[in-house]
Amino acid sequence: MTIVSTSDLNFTNYEYVQFFETFKDVISNKFLRPVRNWTTPVQLNITLTLYEIIGVFWYNEFLVWDPKDFNGLAKVSIPVENIWRPDIYVYEFVEEDLSPQIPYLYVRNTGRITHDKPLRIISSCNLDIFYFPFDIQTCTLSLGSYLQTGTAIWGELDSIRAKAKDIVLDLLQTPEEITRESKVNIQSKGEWELLFIEAHTTTWQLQGENWSKVIFKVRIKRRPLLYLVNLIVPSAFLMVIDLFSFYLPLHRVDRGAFKMTLLLGYTVFLLIMNDLLPNNAGGTPIIGIYFSVCLALMVISLMETIFVMNILHQTRSNVLEVPPFLRSLTFGIIAKLICSEPADIEKGGMENGVQQVLDIPDSLKSPPLTQKLLKKLSEDIFAIRTHLDSKNKKALMQSEWIVVASLWDCFLFRVYLLFFVLFSVVIIVSWCMWYTA
Repeated sequence: MTIVSTSDLNFTNYEYVQFFETFKDVISNKFLRPVRNWTTPVQLNITLTLYEIIGVFWYNEFLVWDPKDFNGLAKVSIPVENIWRPDIYVYEFVEEDLSPQIPYLYVRNTGRITHDKPLRIISSCNLDIFYFPFDIQTCTLSLGSYLQTGTAIWGELDSIRAKAKDIVLDLLQTPEEITRESKVNIQSKGEWELLFIEAHTTTWQLQGENWSKVIFKVRIKRRPLLYLVNLIVPSAFLMVIDLFSFYLPLHRVDRGAFKMTLLLGYTVFLLIMNDLLPNNAGGTPIIGIYFSVCLALMVISLMETIFVMNILHQTRSNVLEVPPFLRSLTFGIIAKLICSEPADIEKGGMENGVQQVLDIPDSLKSPPLTQKLLKKLSEDIFAIRTHLDSKNKKALMQSEWIVVASLWDCFLFRVYLLFFVLFSVVIIVSWCMWYTA
């Protein structure tokens, strides 16, 4: 908005009375378009400054005077309701116009009328929120007349055909000047940062008539710090905790309960932070994909833990041998993929349960009682050995199941880590490329 200082001359009421008496027919007739020839269009020059002042000026051919005739009076203020003014409005208005009304406008001796007024605009804007919160938006404000067209109208007056237009819109300032003044006026550091304001004039057709309008394209960039602190960073912390939870020992800590608690906490976090996310009417933002993938990774992590714990559970009751296909898959493929060489699990104990009976000469045979005792002792020793062999075999099978669980746990952790790193790199690169562009 341009602020014009008052003149240094001292005027008496007589000059004002004389001025209004001279132009009372023009001032009192606000329905008269301010041109002497009806074929001449009114040239309207419009500018816009955020926050948000619209400036319009035009020339009234009937309000032209020589300042010498009025003691140097070169500029006066006139009530807006007493003079013709264009019906300029914003096409994108979606609610009632609650802008404050400015009761006066300025008229200079050249006929130039300046009408600056503040606007409170609540408009519709098509937002592309895919890269939220690192998004850049362009909102369009179209200013034009509602009734007065820019159509070339053929009229006939005294048998003379003439071509006429009501109004013609043009820019008062260049886009660079509009942007510079708007950045100076915007003092608050809100959610949005003004980048540039593009401005141009155009015409559009409706029902066979041309309508002139000025289009301002306001390019703004979102400040992402609020969403980084409240959304992305907490989610990343929870993902890192889930990643390091793989280092919890399976046979000592209930890792499944820990991961379940973490998953529930992440779900509650998403419910609380849902109000900070934009409406998805313009599409799903990449941050929504980010949260969905993080949740999916946590679910997969929990499923991996359940799978490994199920393998480990085989060591606690009714121990069976590791199935051949699982043994070959684990020790033949998985161990090689993770570059691990588990220690060989050798089976101890007797190779067979056959006892060799030797013939003892009669001269070396013991008395019958002694032979009976030795036989009893031999049977007891054999029973003890059989029990120990069975126990050792069970321990060896348990050890084998533990090794299988450990190898699968290591393999699944590395697969999880690979997907986590790839996903993080893709998200970060996408946001950085868009933000720097």
